[in-house]
Amino acid sequence: MNSFIILRSQTAAMRAASILNRASIPAQHTKLTLPSGCVFTVKIKTDPDEACRILQLSGIKCLGIKREDELLK
Repeated sequence: MNSFIILRSQTAAMRAASILNRASIPAQHTKLTLPSGCVFTVKIKTDPDEACRILQLSGIKCLGIKREDELLK
């Protein structure tokens, strides 16, 4: 199932996707429209907590995680 890691900006999402891809975690940067507004995210299919740990080691702060099933409700 897809997970979306919420990041601060489009630039951060693009950088995060690049870092995760280099770490053998397939990722793509996306923009989600939520009821509270638009957010920039990285979409992944693997463990989002592990991906956030990798990003934090690279200086990118994860603001939150949304799973695809949460968005469909």
